[in-house]
Amino acid sequence: MSVDLEIHPKSARLFAFAAVHGDASIRHNGGALDPALDRLEVFCEKAEHIIGHNILRHDIPHLVANRARLAVLAAAPVDTLWLNPLAFPRNPYHHLVKHYRDGRLQAGHINDPEKDANARLALQLLADQISAFAKLAQQAPDALLAYHYLTSRGEGSVGFDALFRHLRGPAPDFPAAHAAIRRLLMGVACSHRLEQTLGRLSDERIGWPMAYALSGIPERHDALERVRMGDAAILLISPKQLRSPSIRSALQQREVSLWVLDEAHCVSKLCLA
Repeated sequence: MSVDLEIHPKSARLFAFAAVHGDASIRHNGGALDPALDRLEVFCEKAEHIIGHNILRHDIPHLVANRARLAVLAAAPVDTLWLNPLAFPRNPYHHLVKHYRDGRLQAGHINDPEKDANARLALQLLADQISAFAKLAQQAPDALLAYHYLTSRGEGSVGFDALFRHLRGPAPDFPAAHAAIRRLLMGVACSHRLEQTLGRLSDERIGWPMAYALSGIPERHDALERVRMGDAAILLISPKQLRSPSIRSALQQREVSLWVLDEAHCVSKLCLA
């Protein structure tokens, strides 16, 4: 079931919402809010997961603030905003349009929540994300395993765990995740950073940040391959990345005609001079 709310930007008042579940939908746009929330409660009774874009930090808190009993919707939500950088690291906002980036109304533009919900933007996006993850399961199973482990241990993770279970089976344990992330980072991170990262793996607070960091690795490999093959003429990196064996290997295969150093003092501090 997908839900879309409209909140007044100045008063933070919930004034409109729409929800879609299968072929059914409901809408509230002005008028008495309590009867509308009564209808929403009934509508949500059989929903296993609530889906939305920025639903964890926008829609659910506003729903609970207006009707405490709707806290049950927070049991297993799936937030497509959180998943998007993992599914589409090169284009985190994908094809969603309008106000979903921050969950608020755009200045000078009033959105129609029913139109959004009927278009099933969040549901369409989730379907695209599932397709992207299914391809990732074939191309980089270690990455999908790592995402499953890192995103399914903290508070509010039941929905994410269900999604990855659908894609790859039961959640991996610590040893499996540790081994997969080590393989992903081998040759990309220096040995010191690699061990430092793996040493923090048990900390639930860094699950999502680490997942986002890992999502950039395939793109990084692609960029380095373009450097090696001569398809990229300019490479912009931080000085500390010169410690990376993969960076050094790529650069050794090219004749570098010009170095431009910003914060050149870092070079001597990193013992690279």
